[in-house]
Amino acid sequence: MAGLVLLTVLAAALRFWRLRHQGFWFDEANTSQELRFTPGQMITLLKHYESTPPFYYAVAWVWGRIFGFGEAGLRSLSAICGVLVVPLAYALGHKLFSKRTGLIVAAFVACNPLLIWYSQEARAYEMLVLLTAVALLAFAYARERPERPALTVWAAASVLAMATEYYAALVVIPMAVWFLYEHRQRREVLGSIAAVAVLSLPLLWFAISQNATGHASWIKHVSLGPRVGQIFPQFLVGFGAPGGIALSWIAAVLTLTGLGLIAVRRDLVAVRMLGALLLGAIVINALLVAVGVDNLLTRNVLPMWLPAAVLVAAGLGLRRTLLPGVALTAVLCGVGIAAAVGVEVNRTYQRPDWRQVASVLGTRPAQGVAERAILIQNYRDVLPLSLYMPHLHAWHHTGTDKVSHYTRTYPVLEVDVVSISSPPAPSTGCWWGSACNLISSQLQSTYPIAGFRPVSIRRSHQFTILRMVANRPVMLTPPMVSSALTNTKLIYDDLLVQTAS
Repeated sequence: MAGLVLLTVLAAALRFWRLRHQGFWFDEANTSQELRFTPGQMITLLKHYESTPPFYYAVAWVWGRIFGFGEAGLRSLSAICGVLVVPLAYALGHKLFSKRTGLIVAAFVACNPLLIWYSQEARAYEMLVLLTAVALLAFAYARERPERPALTVWAAASVLAMATEYYAALVVIPMAVWFLYEHRQRREVLGSIAAVAVLSLPLLWFAISQNATGHASWIKHVSLGPRVGQIFPQFLVGFGAPGGIALSWIAAVLTLTGLGLIAVRRDLVAVRMLGALLLGAIVINALLVAVGVDNLLTRNVLPMWLPAAVLVAAGLGLRRTLLPGVALTAVLCGVGIAAAVGVEVNRTYQRPDWRQVASVLGTRPAQGVAERAILIQNYRDVLPLSLYMPHLHAWHHTGTDKVSHYTRTYPVLEVDVVSISSPPAPSTGCWWGSACNLISSQLQSTYPIAGFRPVSIRRSHQFTILRMVANRPVMLTPPMVSSALTNTKLIYDDLLVQTAS
């Protein structure tokens, strides 16, 4: 028990350490903004701007009103979920195999860089891991003794997991099939499976509503092969950690060693069961892709992480390989901590720092009633910058009111051009880290906007900001600014205008 307590404390330290150090990136900014609306308005926004179901947001809606909508306030929900996974993973490993296996898989959870990252993100993914762990543990008890209490917990956790992320079905469906395989004559089992199916029907309607918006279609812009190839290394050491290639190779060798050791114990029912769950998840994923539902990303298949980790832990926890297993576990945890801490202390590998951009720009227009135009190169959204800069709105170049947007003039005293100097995202796609949602651009020393002169260029982590000012407010329209930028052959998007009020 002392070992479990120490691992839980370690998990809490790694997850709450510098919880607010990184500002919100785009997806988290969406969360923060959506939670500020009424529940009805929030649900409408989720259907139009998200591709995940509403349970996490319902919990976070209450959580944010207690602990705040800032980075630490919202992320603390995920951090607590991440810490709670540790004792659940221990209980699962202990139930299926042994106390040693429980401690090893708890160590994996505590030190895994991917789980640490999502424990520090205001999104649904760590809650998904937690609810999946509850469902798996209840399943382990219910398959042995299919009685109402365990089956009720399994059904409730399964429904809530799928209400947090649709891809929880990757393990829920195989668990239901295994129940039918072993206990198809038990009415309690059939009733629990039927309850999960009926209670999940509203989620199907919600998913269809979201799919109609085409919001998740961006995933398909990256070919399937590279996305599949990312899963195994990211399960081990996350994405983009310092020395990530070397760390992932070390972790891969150790992980495959654990799987090789457990392979000799094919007679164990628990081994066959976990293998069947993982195989079922792979088959379901393949079927979804085959019918055109392709949202295959590492974060979406997180329900597979814990069953796979338990299998590896079971191999390393075998009695005859106890000392080597403990040594390999220690090395694997050391690799995980090195990757996680390496990301946490190096801005190069962290989330885009829009909060620091806002700090460089300042929170008020330069003078009186005059406004300032802020141009962000290669970027289409007001978020996350608008979270950190009050009174910010977009100078749109499209829409039904296109004429008035183009012809309205603003008294502008300052023009700020924000260039993205982060390294480009890898061609295989980026779902977390410093390059997410960013496209690199080239900043010039000045731009030909009549009446304005450059006064400073400042670098802020992934961004470079050019400040141009005029001696007196200049009446500008979007075409006047965009013409200057077009002449410099820069790709640009919506201008932002910060008002004086």
